[in-house]
Amino acid sequence: MRWIHIASVITLLGGFIFARFALAPALATLAEPQRGTLGKTVAGNFRPLLYTVMLTAIGSGLYNYLSKPSYPPHYHMWIGIKFLFALHIFAVAVLYTIPDAGERKRNRWLNGMIASGLIIVAISAYLRWISLK
Repeated sequence: MRWIHIASVITLLGGFIFARFALAPALATLAEPQRGTLGKTVAGNFRPLLYTVMLTAIGSGLYNYLSKPSYPPHYHMWIGIKFLFALHIFAVAVLYTIPDAGERKRNRWLNGMIASGLIIVAISAYLRWISLK
């Protein structure tokens, strides 16, 4: 389950980083009719993968959390903060795949999701570190 959780998060965060730093600049070079059409197509094609990895990340994360025998001090506070950042990512990810979302909105959303994702990775590393003490 830990492997599934990590693979899901890597896929999710990697997709956002690719979309923001590779796809968005490439779309910006296209003329407006092509840019809008391609942006909608990419978002539509990404939607099934996005929902799949969101479900596997939630399911495996809950399993990993509930199967842990004990928690060190402050663990629950940090896991709560991590859950709030994850909820931010999931909510904005759903908005990202709306077909009529504008390019500027999508780029702003991607920036926020990437920042939240990197914060989650940092919190996860800290939680793992305090769990091994």
